[in-house]
Amino acid sequence: MVMTLNQLSLKRNGKQVLENISGELAGGKIIALLGPNGAGKSTLIQSMARLLKCDGDIELKGQAIGCYSAEQLAQNLAYLPQHSQLQFPLEVEEVLSLATLPFALTKLQQRQQVKQVIQDWGIESLAHKDFRQLSGGEQQRCQIARTYLQLSNMKPPSAKTPDQNEKSGGLWLLDEPASSLDLEHQQQLQKVCRQAANEGHCVVIVLHDLNQALHLADDVWLLQEGKLKAQGNVTEVMTEELISEVFKVTARRIEDSGKYFFIYS
Repeated sequence: MVMTLNQLSLKRNGKQVLENISGELAGGKIIALLGPNGAGKSTLIQSMARLLKCDGDIELKGQAIGCYSAEQLAQNLAYLPQHSQLQFPLEVEEVLSLATLPFALTKLQQRQQVKQVIQDWGIESLAHKDFRQLSGGEQQRCQIARTYLQLSNMKPPSAKTPDQNEKSGGLWLLDEPASSLDLEHQQQLQKVCRQAANEGHCVVIVLHDLNQALHLADDVWLLQEGKLKAQGNVTEVMTEELISEVFKVTARRIEDSGKYFFIYS
């Protein structure tokens, strides 16, 4: 198991923003965190990234997350926040190279990896630009590429590995990564998420587009007012009844050519 949450709770300014959240994050899966505004999705994913101190327990690959050094955490977990701001004049290539620092790589290996990820994500024209001068969508693409480069250095699971903890891939935490992306790059993101899961990593992604979640996710955690309303297989959780209740709309789930999608009224 990549990560286990046990009775995770958090109170902020007297308000209960997370309440008794428990669950397991397994390698090889894409897990979508869904819920209306203020449901606790970003708070939960920040807690998984050890950015917030919560009551309860979080284990990363069988060990309490608090036992990891910052470097060890970066070797096992990559986190993309909703908004990424830089105060220093770094070129995109330099921003990407930050992803290689936690790992024992030579300078040549670092340069090769950065060059490859630039090609893979089609951002050659941005490589030598000041990150701060990019559009919101361009910045998002670069930061997704950076965290994916970090994830790609995490050891994928191997059937030959006797240590069960070492058989878990990395954890990729994405908080609304598609919010600034056009359709082409949303599709690219979905393909790369699936590729990461196929390699044995666990992908946790916050989404607002329910149809995107239906087509992308394996499992869904549905949040409402800081509580876990439901969790499990995507089609079992994303029912008309639950979606209508949690999002306060009238939702219909339609099947077409073996695929589902929602319409609302």
